[in-house]
Amino acid sequence: MALQVLLLLVISVLVSPLALSGSTPLQREIGRVGEKARFVAIRAQGKWGLAVIDAGMASALQPKPIAFEFYKAPDAISHLSSGYDRLEILSGGALGTTHVTGPDKTRFTVEDRWSINGTEIQLSRRVVVAGTANYGFLTSITFSHPEAHPRSEVDYFAPGMIYGSPGHLSAAAIGGSDTYGAEGRGEVQIREDRLPAPVFGVHFSDGSGLTVLDPTPNGVTTSADSHDTAVQTMVDERYQFGALGAHLATGHHEQGFWFPGTEGEVTYAGNTYPVGQIHSWRRRYHPIQNGLTQQYHVQFRFSRGEKFPAYCRDAWRWAYDKLKPPVTWQNLSLLQRSIIDVLASQVEVAGDRAGIPNFVSSVPGEEWPTDPHAIMGFTGKNLESAEFLLADAQVDQDATRAARDRELGLAVFKSFVRLAMNPPAGEGFDIETGKPELAIPRDHRVYLRSFGDDMKATLRAYHREKLHGNLHPDWLAWTRQFGDWLLTQQQTEGGFPRAWVPGTGEVADASPASSYNPVPFLVLLSQETGDPRYLKAAERAADLVWMGGQSSGQFVGGTIDNPNVLDKEAGTLSIEAYLALFDATKASQWLDRARVAADYAETYIYIWNVPMPAEEDDTVLHWKKGVPTYGVQLIATGHTLVDDYMAFDVDEYARLARWTGDQHYLAIAMLLLHDTKNMTAIPGRTYDLKGPGWQQEHWSFAPIRGFGLHRGWLPWVATSQLKGIFGLRDFDPELYRQLSGPNAKGGN
Repeated sequence: MALQVLLLLVISVLVSPLALSGSTPLQREIGRVGEKARFVAIRAQGKWGLAVIDAGMASALQPKPIAFEFYKAPDAISHLSSGYDRLEILSGGALGTTHVTGPDKTRFTVEDRWSINGTEIQLSRRVVVAGTANYGFLTSITFSHPEAHPRSEVDYFAPGMIYGSPGHLSAAAIGGSDTYGAEGRGEVQIREDRLPAPVFGVHFSDGSGLTVLDPTPNGVTTSADSHDTAVQTMVDERYQFGALGAHLATGHHEQGFWFPGTEGEVTYAGNTYPVGQIHSWRRRYHPIQNGLTQQYHVQFRFSRGEKFPAYCRDAWRWAYDKLKPPVTWQNLSLLQRSIIDVLASQVEVAGDRAGIPNFVSSVPGEEWPTDPHAIMGFTGKNLESAEFLLADAQVDQDATRAARDRELGLAVFKSFVRLAMNPPAGEGFDIETGKPELAIPRDHRVYLRSFGDDMKATLRAYHREKLHGNLHPDWLAWTRQFGDWLLTQQQTEGGFPRAWVPGTGEVADASPASSYNPVPFLVLLSQETGDPRYLKAAERAADLVWMGGQSSGQFVGGTIDNPNVLDKEAGTLSIEAYLALFDATKASQWLDRARVAADYAETYIYIWNVPMPAEEDDTVLHWKKGVPTYGVQLIATGHTLVDDYMAFDVDEYARLARWTGDQHYLAIAMLLLHDTKNMTAIPGRTYDLKGPGWQQEHWSFAPIRGFGLHRGWLPWVATSQLKGIFGLRDFDPELYRQLSGPNAKGGN
């Protein structure tokens, strides 16, 4: 409360006519931040603090920029903060210094160099310890927003983790409603290894915002920290990762950077999914040790006049431009060949049925129970697998191998088109018995997502085969059977149910939040049949999800096993839906909406490199030491597992670049085309996987860093990689050749 009184006192001085007329004994201007805001030094209680004023609701104040947290085992925590003893105004910035006395007469010398770059203020901090004490410590730099607003009136942006309010986050997630409780106060500090970019933003209702970025993330940690699933306090000088976030108390949002990266008041255990969300602090400190030096950089970007989706886009692109993720060039033709061979090797044939099991070990020596189920869409992707077996066979120069792949692809399609689709009897079948089966048997329901994925794959394959003179009227009739039934399920407002009871068509989950799923299928079906009903239904569904939350940056419901939370796949599937509608109608609204979806989805992509702990055994790690982490993506809010699903979207971002003229999208396409394959095995680079073409489904870059929950391969892992390659080549063969790499490396 004393701090708030001081804040109000200082603010009243800053906004007084005397203060605004120029420098006063309490205020010294450091420089302009953008066109209107001012970066000023303020004198309070004999020391110098800082403020940025005239930045709208994002105006920020910190009378005591230097903050310490001290830890004494087993559980004593204390805090100390200070302003600058000396503040020197420099050209384009300021230099602040102070000396702080810590536990047991230890001494900390702090030097803060501030600079201004357009709408940014930038800090370079150096902290040197004199003396030794049996304590741990961290330091931080935060700014408080003086106007009080409840959490419900302020939007937070933590890429891949928080988008706006706590709504559509699971209650126990980092930033979820449990963080705030009935009192409306709460703290969010997120380890930066958990973030695709080390950035955190606060956006206000007047369109102003403040974004915090670590522009030089390091991420170094220890094996002990990485394997901490018990959420213990640890002290180690090797920690080089920070934390970003915001604290809310009495309506005031205070955001900033903490070093090293203590995380709370919610953290994730790291060894479970989707549970493992723990309302506790995972505290990390450096030892108070003579000569120890902390050095870090933090940047603060002030913005104004933006709605939340535009704010997120610009904050993310600001981080992207600072971090400059590189392209790790891959041999795409070798990858394509290797992945296709894995798909072909996994097709199981029993009688007149053929399919790919839904779950297989990616490493040798693991004996798992055989999964006899061949499933459509989501993780099973059997028809998408068959599509690419056929597509590769059309270009393969090895006639024997091409014939093998074609035979297998046709056999999978023949097996699936027997499934009843009006209403759907199942999402797949038991390869041994032919009995209809479900993607998630315990749920006893079939999902819209499953059919949306593989029905569109069937029509893509149908069209590609037709161009080569191969007609499959039974494929078209089968997809139309489902399409006609689906039209009967469209709700009055335009949406489709999320799930049904198999074999009956009874609605099991009426939520229309994932109604973008069948849009590309319906567009393709309209084009192949000439029936405008399907296109009209697609437009109504797309309008429904846009008006239902996507227009404000809320993309939910992509995954079938984590319903109606913000996730990456909701964004990527929506890009595909809107681009399909734009391509079919040329109506600009669909392209505009595709951009919003694409801007959201790319914020899940890691654009910095997270190193594996140096002392880990590389033969045990799932993600190997020295392999860059650029291009991998978080999966969904509420946990921080990562995968390479967005390799699927190379052609979507390439189309956006072409159709909008925005070349940033082409940079994303290149990142997804190449960097998503860093942990895919190829000849000469098989890691500890079964062989070329294999890839593990997922990993984690926060605790437990470098490990997944299992070492499984699922068909979607292969088809996402292949869709990016084939999709880009189908869109523009010359662009594919150009993006394949220097000297067309990997081009066909």
